[in-house]
Amino acid sequence: MKATLLTLLVLQCGVAIRGAQIFAHMMPWFETKDSNNGQWGIHWTMANRNPDNVVDGKQDIASFYHPEIGAYASGDPTVIDWQLGVMKTSGIAGIFLDWPGTTEYADYPKNKQNCEAIIDGTSRAGLQFAIVYEDNNLNLAGVPDKIAQGTADMQYLQSNYFNKGNYVQLDGAPLLLDFGPQALTDGGQWDQIFSPLDPKPTFLTLWYQHQQGGQFNKGEFAWIYQDFMDGLQNWYANVDLPTKIGVAYPGFNSFYEQGGWPGPGFTIEFGTNTFQQTIDLAVANTDVVQVATWNDYGEGTIIEPTEEYGNQFVDIVRSKSGTKYTKEDTEEVTNIFFLRKQHANNATMLDHLHQRYHTLMHKFD
Repeated sequence: MKATLLTLLVLQCGVAIRGAQIFAHMMPWFETKDSNNGQWGIHWTMANRNPDNVVDGKQDIASFYHPEIGAYASGDPTVIDWQLGVMKTSGIAGIFLDWPGTTEYADYPKNKQNCEAIIDGTSRAGLQFAIVYEDNNLNLAGVPDKIAQGTADMQYLQSNYFNKGNYVQLDGAPLLLDFGPQALTDGGQWDQIFSPLDPKPTFLTLWYQHQQGGQFNKGEFAWIYQDFMDGLQNWYANVDLPTKIGVAYPGFNSFYEQGGWPGPGFTIEFGTNTFQQTIDLAVANTDVVQVATWNDYGEGTIIEPTEEYGNQFVDIVRSKSGTKYTKEDTEEVTNIFFLRKQHANNATMLDHLHQRYHTLMHKFD
């Protein structure tokens, strides 16, 4: 199955790949005061942080790590171009986008809006995308009819995302991941919510949960857990499924306790050693690897460039992906970002920078 899976995904991918297919799990939920009616978003603040404050030279955000470009708004096209440009020039084939569904609750509508801005950005960068559905949001929102809402969510995906030319296709159907199941825990429920769709998606659940995924489930994807390498090695070696997506991550160093939020209390050492171990193991065992994550600052699993680590994680990705892009190309993406911010009111300069970005993104297409 390994060679078949790689071939199917390479055929769908617009970037030159000579090694592993690597996708980045991306969060769309960050907001600044400018994007959020004068209030910092909760994923920068949690219960007790204020990014307006500077502590030891760094913004007081709800994380042990700080974005190289500062705390940002996920829907800002300039930020999106920077994020996806860094991905493209490190050999990442696309994103698995954490999608909240269409429920009108809390910050879900804003997160969905940001997802759609990010999807627009994937076209500019020449990257693929697929959706990771958060069915647990049906629980969190107190949705009374989960089947009806789940069906509406799937129909929205089919009408708005699955038909895009850069949506990842596998086995002739759109690839859909679910972070669970946590709300729709009976396979028959998934069969019901997929019933209006044609074609049915190629559906993957979180590891060890495929039996809850219904008749259209084709496999699982691995994730972060406290048993670390032992757990990963056991899953790769002993779980026999038609499709498996491996995982690579830099550690797990959550800010929940310090930020006043509930959440997992375990820790996995954060750093390049952990990332190297997990990406090596994933590439050795699967053809498709999901980096967990690109930018979950609260849980301390990010690989996007930070003040603390710079480009170290994306440099490791580059060494595994086989991309033709260089470290200097990634640095150029960041240069373009800061020039766009510096010349935000200069239309002529912005046009020039847009062309520079486009040329860089597509020079190997």
